[in-house]
Order: sequence, then structure tokens, then C-alpha cells
Amino acid sequence: MILIILIVGVILSTTASFVFGIPWLTPFLGAAVPYPIFFLLVRRQQYKSTFWWMLLWAVFQSIAVIVATAIAPQTAAKAIPRGQSYTMEMFHWIRTGEGTEGTLSLFLPNHLLHYGIFCILCIVTLSSIALIFGTWMLNYMNFYVAQLVKMSAKPWLAAILGWYPWSILRVIGFIATGVALAALGLNLLTRMRGEVPKSAFPKTYMLIGITFVIADILVKALLAPIWQKLLLSALG
Repeated sequence: MILIILIVGVILSTTASFVFGIPWLTPFLGAAVPYPIFFLLVRRQQYKSTFWWMLLWAVFQSIAVIVATAIAPQTAAKAIPRGQSYTMEMFHWIRTGEGTEGTLSLFLPNHLLHYGIFCILCIVTLSSIALIFGTWMLNYMNFYVAQLVKMSAKPWLAAILGWYPWSILRVIGFIATGVALAALGLNLLTRMRGEVPKSAFPKTYMLIGITFVIADILVKALLAPIWQKLLLSALG
């Protein structure tokens, strides 16, 4: 049932986002699909199930946005905030090697800022607004991947390289963090009501989240220059 809800929900939310074409409606509709499932599973302390279902949702959401962008690129440019500007940044980096993507001193502050904002939103909003924030970042990444495949001389290679390995690590890290901090937020809310929390803070998922976010930074610093040359070959 959860699988059907996620698949149908992602298709409907992406379609609606493109029909309305309202920029900030897209991440709201996208996040609205998995959040009830996420919240219910976290309340039941089913953290492992929460993590894997959210990871699967991220895959479905990515596929839907990439396909929709390939079909209606002009509509996607209006419906996906930062899609065009991020794509221009990435293309400039691929063609010249210049930009934040390949320079640790430039991308590290952005990564830490995004992760910090995400963590705060997870605790304060029980990951609801954090999921919208994460969906926004996921969407503009997928907009770029669709454009990269379309513009490349070797689309098959661009499709393989488009989702960077460090970006995959980041998604995993953010999802694990979201699970852990939503549980923490629920515990804090319970204490504010004068009640005793029924569950302990899931430290394991917080550790997984931090580990993958750090791995994202290290892998990006190491592989970005190599990936840039591979992408340049694909782009032609």
C-alpha cells in the first residue's frame, strides 16, 4: 500500500506542479506525498522502515522530475525554483572547471549552511518544512540532470554521470538525519507537554546522517575534478 501511495502520489504531485506552473508549489506538493507516511512511521518508532521508504521516495521523485523536465522543459523551468540557475552554474563548471562545485573552500560553507538549516527545520517542524527544503534541492538537481542528458553529445554517458556520487551520499545523509531529528523533535514536544517520551533518541541514524554528509564533502573534494572532465567528454 505504501509503495502504491508513493508511486501514484509522485506522479500526481509532479503532474499538478507542471500544470499549475507555480514555482514554490512544486516542492510543497512533492513533500506532501511522503510526509504523512514519514510522520506515522517515526511516531511508531519504525525508523528503519522510515529511512528506506523515504530513500525509495527520493528515487521516484527524481525519476518523475527528470521525465517531466524532458517532456516539458519550458514548463519545468518555470515550475522548478533554481532549476535554470543551477543548471547554468553546472554547465559553466563542466566547460571551464571554474565555480563552487570543484573548490572545497567555496562549496564547504554552502554545504554546512544547508545542513545546518535542514537540522534546525527537522527539530522545530518535525521534519515537515525540512522535507520541503530537501525536495526543493532534489528537484533542481534533477532538472539539471534532464538538461544535461538533453544537451550532451553522449546522452547515455551523461545519464550515468549526471547524478554525482557525492550528491547520492548527501541525499542518504539528509534522510537519515531527518529521521533522527524528527524523533528528537517529537521527544522534545512530549517533554514540553509534561509527559515522558516513549522512545529514546535514535542516535544510530543521526550518526549515519553525519557520516554520509561528511563522506559527501570528502568524496566531492576528491572526485569533482575527475567528474568534471568526464562530464565535459559527455557534453562534447
